[in-house]
Amino acid sequence: MTATTLDPVPTPVSTASDAVSAAHIPSAPTAVRVTDMTFGYRRNKPVLEHIDLNVPTGQSLGILGYNGVGKTTLFGVITGLLRPRHGSAAINADVFHSMREVFQLTDSGNLSANMTVRENLRFRAMLYATRDDPHPIDLKHLGDLPMVRAFELQDHLDKKVGDLSSGLRKRAGIVAGMLFDPKLILLDEPTNAVDPITRQLLIDLMRQLKADGRTILTITHDLDYCWQVVDRVVILDDRHLVKDVMLADFPDIDAFKRAATLGRERGHVDFGLGVTAVKGTEPATV
Repeated sequence: MTATTLDPVPTPVSTASDAVSAAHIPSAPTAVRVTDMTFGYRRNKPVLEHIDLNVPTGQSLGILGYNGVGKTTLFGVITGLLRPRHGSAAINADVFHSMREVFQLTDSGNLSANMTVRENLRFRAMLYATRDDPHPIDLKHLGDLPMVRAFELQDHLDKKVGDLSSGLRKRAGIVAGMLFDPKLILLDEPTNAVDPITRQLLIDLMRQLKADGRTILTITHDLDYCWQVVDRVVILDDRHLVKDVMLADFPDIDAFKRAATLGRERGHVDFGLGVTAVKGTEPATV
């Protein structure tokens, strides 16, 4: 992962194109900065081009865009797993003093499938232990910890992660990260393939973390999640950051959803079935 010292003064949101709206960001130290960043997996075929993005400390940011536009790639560059061809991306070391303060939720939940949930937590506790805090979590009473009880994992602690359902794996991954009190949280499709209860638990948790001043970056297609959790949304399209807006600027969720789909809503779609659209159904989006 990449951590570097950044200027503690806020930087205005860059307008990568005329389509980008000016987002009014409150005065706060920069948490994450991406500067004129271009990245591609193959030469002369960039996935992202000239991306400028500054995220102030304490902001909840939603990153939207159609499938394959490069959202997860952006996370990879920010965390240092991918090296940009041009420009830079960094996490502010003046704000986050150790990468122990950064948590990224991946598809695997950051857990070993061959280990139980308890074993995963014990291993992670070893990685997070310091001289000042040799026991970052209470391993002897895991089932009594509020985070474990909130996500109803008491009865699953001794099951192998690979044997859990996708929803339970995501719950376990969230708990495994949040038990170590991260200050910067990066979530990639957190509400994908989960049941309604897990989704609502996640939303409630993120709202509390936002109120507590944590910095949250969420890649998502879940616009209802955005409406409830994020302060600001950026939208990627055709390799560029094309929209940067504050949720408070929208009068209601319908106006936000229209902006988030970039005007590409579909009415009747011809699937070659020879039937007309059913009256009363919502228009499809892509």
